[in-house]
Amino acid sequence: MTTWGAIRLSAGVIVTCLGSVILLLSIPAAISAATIEASLGRTGVVAQPLGALAAAPGDRAVVVDDVTVRLLAPDVPPWATTLLDLAGTDAQDIAEGLGDVLLVATPAQDTAIFIGVAPVDAVNGYLDGTPYSVAVRPASGVEGEWPTVSVPGDAVPADPGGASIWAASATGSAPELTGTSVAGSTLVLMRADAAPGPEASLRLEYRVAGADRALVTSAVAAAGMSIGGLLLVLLGGWLIVGRKPRH
Repeated sequence: MTTWGAIRLSAGVIVTCLGSVILLLSIPAAISAATIEASLGRTGVVAQPLGALAAAPGDRAVVVDDVTVRLLAPDVPPWATTLLDLAGTDAQDIAEGLGDVLLVATPAQDTAIFIGVAPVDAVNGYLDGTPYSVAVRPASGVEGEWPTVSVPGDAVPADPGGASIWAASATGSAPELTGTSVAGSTLVLMRADAAPGPEASLRLEYRVAGADRALVTSAVAAAGMSIGGLLLVLLGGWLIVGRKPRH
């Protein structure tokens, strides 16, 4: 073998090994992209419907007492639980640390709505004398409209956005509250102008900031490394085998 042949053979082996390593490295990137899309979708948001709240005719608010919003982490294998215990954490803490849980209301009509949370005594004082509906969580699930009990009255409340009782509140076409701000409080749904007949569907959203960018990055990295690694393996094979002589 000539000196050039030996150099070419060595280069071919090195390039082939490098291409194989890059191909192997593309596997975790592909798994990462697939995991993100399977668990969080392409937007990084997972939504869970909670049914709908609707005030009885003439009522100006819907009240839900003692609301708790909490993310329930998926079950993990026993071996993963053991590893998390050794690390001093669990799947619930990791999920809550990675993303945010929000309560989102979408009005049934094309109008701005208000959602707010406050202590029950403050809500009772604000709605004193006002006709409103108390919603009761359905016993058979939350897909439909929550049943309500109407509290009679004839007073007209002030616009909810100007009240000072709220621990947290939001107004708009799809107002949202963080899960931590809602926990244990009384939730009030109203029209922004306090007009009768507020109605909205509720949903929980789990959002992971940057998940969409992470998905794109992982997918591009996996594709780039796969193509690059394959080209290097082919180049290495060509360097090792060489061009076939013509007869």
